[in-house]
Amino acid sequence: MTEQLKAQFTQRIVELQKRIGAIHRDFADGRDADWSEQAGERENEEVLNALESEAKIEIQHLSNAITRMENGNYGICQACGEDISPQRLQVQPAAEKCIQCAE
Repeated sequence: MTEQLKAQFTQRIVELQKRIGAIHRDFADGRDADWSEQAGERENEEVLNALESEAKIEIQHLSNAITRMENGNYGICQACGEDISPQRLQVQPAAEKCIQCAE
């Protein structure tokens, strides 16, 4: 079960890294000479920055979950040491804390 999850997490990390690469390529294209176009591009950059930040956070959560799998700590709350419920792990597979500690 954990091997399958690890493979899914790894695949998602690769997808997120590709997304980040596409964002970086979009930034590398530069700005349009038209002022009105530049205003739109700045708004797009803000959105792209937010997407990149979210992707990096998700990559970190997934990487941490893979490390916990490898260490035998996956599914154990990092705060209280109790098992994380299977229902929570189904909804939030990279969860680090049980629902009580996460609140």
